[in-house]
Order: sequence, then C-alpha cells, then structure tokens
Amino acid sequence: MKIVINTNYQSAGSKVCVDDLIPRLIKSGHTIAKNDWKNYSQYDVALFMATDSEVQAAKKENPQIICGIMDPKTTTPKNTTGRNIKEMRSADFLLVSSIEQRDFLYKYNEDIVIYYMFPDIKKMERKHFSKDKIIIGYHGNKVHLNCFYPKITKALENIASEFPVELWAMYNIKKLGKWKHGVPRNIKIRHIQWSEENYYEYLAKADIGIVNNEIPIKEKIGNLTTRHLTGEYLFFNMHNYDYSDYLIRYKYSSNPGRIYVFSQLGIPIISDFTPSSCQIIQDGKSGFIAHSVEGWQRAMEQLIKSPELRNRVSTNLKSYIDNTISIDKNFDNLVSFLEKLINKKIGDSKEG
Repeated sequence: MKIVINTNYQSAGSKVCVDDLIPRLIKSGHTIAKNDWKNYSQYDVALFMATDSEVQAAKKENPQIICGIMDPKTTTPKNTTGRNIKEMRSADFLLVSSIEQRDFLYKYNEDIVIYYMFPDIKKMERKHFSKDKIIIGYHGNKVHLNCFYPKITKALENIASEFPVELWAMYNIKKLGKWKHGVPRNIKIRHIQWSEENYYEYLAKADIGIVNNEIPIKEKIGNLTTRHLTGEYLFFNMHNYDYSDYLIRYKYSSNPGRIYVFSQLGIPIISDFTPSSCQIIQDGKSGFIAHSVEGWQRAMEQLIKSPELRNRVSTNLKSYIDNTISIDKNFDNLVSFLEKLINKKIGDSKEG
C-alpha cells in the first residue's frame, strides 16, 4: 500500500498513531509519506489526526483514496465541532482507541477499527518480594489524579493508617502544575515529572499500579437521579430507580493505554468499572476491579499483603495482553482492516 499520514499535531495520540506507526508500516513493506498535503492522487490511503484532517479535500482530488481519521474528536482545541463531524462522516473509517470510543462514534461512521494507543516501551522483568514499604504508582493526566477524590483518596488514607505505603504520581507537572485537589493527607507522595525515561527510572519501582477512569459525580446529583419517586412523579419510576444503583461517569475516549504500561513493567494493577478495564482485567486473576472506597481498599490490602499475588496477577495480565492485544497484534489487525477496505473499494468500482 501507498500511504500518506498527515498531521501537524503533537500529542500522546500522534506519538502512537504517527511516530510509532510509520516505522512499522515501512518495515512491513508499505510505501509511506508524511505531511504531503497536495498529492493525494499518488496514494491508496490517507490517514489524518482529528485536529487537522482534510478527508473531503483528499477525496475531491482522488475519489478512490481510502481516508481514515485517527483518534477522532467531536471537539478540538480550535472548537471546530461541526467541521469534525462532517469529516468523520466523509471518512472511510475511524481509528479509535477503545470500545468506549467506538460505541460513541458509531453515530458518525459505521466503519471503525480499534487501534489501542499503546506506547512502544521496553518490557521489564519484575519479581515481587515482601517489602518494608509498598509503593503505589500512578501515571497519566493530572485530571485523573483530581478524580482520586473522594473514593480513591479515602481508600489510600485508610490504607496508609494500617500499612507503610507511599504514592508515586507521574504526570506533566511542568505543563499542568502540581496536583492539589483531593490529595491524600496522611501518606507520603512523590510527584514525578512525566517522561518516557521516568517509566523505567521511577514507575517501574512501583509495587501496585492505579488506573482510574471514572469521573466523580456530586452526591446531590447522584441522589436526585436514583431516589425513590412517588405521587405525581411515580410515572418516572418505571425503571425502578434506587439509592443502591450504580451511577458511573467516564469520558467516551477512555481506553486501556495506561493499563498496558503497567503490564509491560510487571506491575499488578487496580482499575475501575470502565468497559476497557473490565474487558482486559479478570478480577482477582489478572488484576482487580473496584468502584467503592471499600472495593479499592480491599484490593490494595490483598496486594500489599501478598507478593505471591502481585507476581501472579501481574504475570497473568502481561500474558493476556502479549497474546491477545500486543502492539504487534494491534498492528496486524490494522493492516488487515485497511487491506479489506481497499479490496472492497476495488470490487465496488469494478461492479460500478
């Protein structure tokens, strides 16, 4: 295939979809160009990051070209929602990072391929032993740290009152500032600047990893939407709302990328009730799934007390990912998807 990948946008998504993808495509025998915005007639496939896609322009020049938008967004920093939706509907396919993102974007395009946004990091062997102090690790956006509050924050505070633990949080301090909202009060915290090098320098030393995607919902809102309704409001209670119902919020772009990093570093993880996490983690076997304060606390306790459990669940998680959704398998799935689209378009043009 002759493929052009066009974008001027730099992000974690473009690192995976552009910088890491191009060498793999070249190695597999495909002809690749980057940022050729004027010669679409020369290519079979054009790939764009969402922020600067020009699907309609490419198809105007070359009606046979297959166009895909990588990590599509309904909004961008330029606030071009209308344009983005038109581009998504005009594209031959969308490349997304999770089942959450795929499900949301089906309304704009029916051809969607999941390409997990896994950073290409080196694998590290890890053997867990009994320790005097357990390091609980986090890496990701500062927003997810803010979302520790209230449940994970409280669970960490409870754990710190019983066990010697530290929290190591790796995020972009230089760009976003120091984490202040919902910080656990009675636990030593090490704030680490995010970088690829620090995956190995610091994060690899963690004994337990936290991967949270849920966004807190204010208690008043939760009570309002799950209360028992009576009298004139009884009609609206046909769905049997109850205080014990789960009410969970998370971004449509939630994905398992942070899970992957911990898996390759040999670190057992605890995650929450988001689809990608529940799809990859088998609770108690390859990690733990938690939602409540008690759920997070119980999972931490089990992992803190047992190095054998930490070894077992981290090994099982890495084995599942390597054998099912590794970067290589991820790439093979994408190439197969593109080849099928091209063959379908060739077949349709011959019939026409």
